[in-house]
Amino acid sequence: MSTNGYFHGRRISRRSAIRSAGLVGAGLAGAALIGCGDSDEVAESSSSSSSSAATQAATQAATQAAATQAATQAAAAATQAPSGGPKRGGIGIAQSATVYESFDSQRTVASPVLGITSHFQNKLLRFTNPDKGEVTGDLVETWEQADPTTLLLHLRKGVKWHNDGPGSRHPAAKPGREFVASDVVWNIERQQRGTLEDGTEASFGRNAYWGKIDSIDTPDDYTVQFNLNAVDATFIQGLANEFNYFNQPELMTAVEGKHTEIDAGNVIGTGPYILTEWIPGERVSAVANPEYYMDRPYLDGFVWIQNFTDPVAYRVAFEQKQVMSFTDPDPTVTLAMNQADPDNTNVRYSGVANTVACYTNTNLPFWNDNRITRAIDMSIDRRLIIQQLHGGLAKPSGPVTWIQDAWAIPQEDLESTPGYQSGAARDKDLVEANKLWQAAGGPDHGEIEWTIAKLWSDRASWAITPDLISEMFNSAFNTSQFKGVSKTYGEIIPSWFAKTFDPFFAWIPNIEIPDARADMYSAFHSSSASNIWSVNEPEKIDKPLEDALAEFDYDTAYELVRGVQDFAVENGQFGRHIAYNYVVPGLRWNFLKGPYPEDPTTMWSFLNGSLWAHGQWNDTDDPSWEGVSQPTPVAL
Repeated sequence: MSTNGYFHGRRISRRSAIRSAGLVGAGLAGAALIGCGDSDEVAESSSSSSSSAATQAATQAATQAAATQAATQAAAAATQAPSGGPKRGGIGIAQSATVYESFDSQRTVASPVLGITSHFQNKLLRFTNPDKGEVTGDLVETWEQADPTTLLLHLRKGVKWHNDGPGSRHPAAKPGREFVASDVVWNIERQQRGTLEDGTEASFGRNAYWGKIDSIDTPDDYTVQFNLNAVDATFIQGLANEFNYFNQPELMTAVEGKHTEIDAGNVIGTGPYILTEWIPGERVSAVANPEYYMDRPYLDGFVWIQNFTDPVAYRVAFEQKQVMSFTDPDPTVTLAMNQADPDNTNVRYSGVANTVACYTNTNLPFWNDNRITRAIDMSIDRRLIIQQLHGGLAKPSGPVTWIQDAWAIPQEDLESTPGYQSGAARDKDLVEANKLWQAAGGPDHGEIEWTIAKLWSDRASWAITPDLISEMFNSAFNTSQFKGVSKTYGEIIPSWFAKTFDPFFAWIPNIEIPDARADMYSAFHSSSASNIWSVNEPEKIDKPLEDALAEFDYDTAYELVRGVQDFAVENGQFGRHIAYNYVVPGLRWNFLKGPYPEDPTTMWSFLNGSLWAHGQWNDTDDPSWEGVSQPTPVAL
């Protein structure tokens, strides 16, 4: 059973979005102009002076050779098509982060964890097209909507928890046990409660989503009925959310109190692979699950190398075919590598669902002054950051990201929105921001440390970020108060959930599904655990979002969501200062096959780990396979 997500008749295709960003047929040279205006506009803006004409010229010169790259990619793809269907065997190799803040998908806020858990765990549904919200059954075989608030799920019979591997050998685990309805209930109720089994409070990012279930009926081991407390047009799509993987209750109960102690022995799943090793900073590996419910995976195993913060090591590993795909914070590096070997490699562009933002803590004194919140939002030079860190390969995002384009504020409207303007209009924004800053006592606050996630600033191309962000604010407010500092996510995330965090700039939690109504509800509704700014606007936010979730007419729903976005922008986004989403050219060896989008120039923007865990394979007949290095995963 498969179904499309709601309201995508007006949704711009990914190719159209990339084309509108200047990436198809224009390469990076055209894309360098995205969001930063022409050179005259940049020169006019007092806060953009550091983005010199020389820098722009150098960027464009370095990328001019790539101008026809995307245009020729489609033709090249025809010669890359494999002869015959997917081949079995071999090992998949990918790069992963070196830091994971939890082994529990339900408690993580970071996609690197999901890149691992997606291979050994399952969801109720999974995406077949992440960008359009098209879903199919996973742990659920079929489902039916009895009425607008009643959803009946029929579980697959014979799905078993892994019968081998480190997790299965934990004394508390129940290896080989069948996945049944009680597993569904346990996983959902812990998130609804927001507590561990011993009563300890814990942060579950999907608390608001699962809170939409009023009660759960389980007439037998293979039937689950969700009784929703209100109509929610996004609910089915949410079941395929990459954060909604299912844990084994017996094992998770025993280890949930130490969820930051990353180890393969603390996890078990029902998925296509069995995790055999998870050592942050060293290596992660998995082997195929011989008892998986479907005839997958194609690969015998998977290995994740740990060189996320070392682009040189990552590049060398790709060139030596020790890893199958490659990206770099500097997109010109990726494109140059493709140009060096165009017959054996290919490039696909994807929007990055890790939205980039500045956060201020409106729960704390000083920062809870709406004048400060608005001043900060207007002073963020989104276009300068895009130019300096991404060579222009990004687009500003409002409260709803441009990747969720069916629900976003159009770019032409953002261009005339305070905080998103350029040239003379930005100068006016800064005048107003300074009035607010002065009136709220900003100059008297003393030194302000602005945190940059270390995982971000450790990347060579983004090492300037602490200085860039502090100078941006110092220049905007004609001060020297702001100082950029780096901290690990291990330091940031606990203070985030405790609502004690310092201002910071970095990636924030991924946008999770194409239908942005769910993300807006999670971020701003007063009942949501993810509303870390404690926004409480029953009439201006809660009711419109509730009405939008229940609305099946797209135009009506869009206007409701747009009204909430406009209200948020008027209030400095309540401290959730969304900046932009960037675009990444990803390089792959031609032998790497799998569930790509139909357009050969694009890659999925939304998280797609489960899709690839089920569909990735190696074309050993492709000429690019010659010289591939195949590692050996840790055995069961």
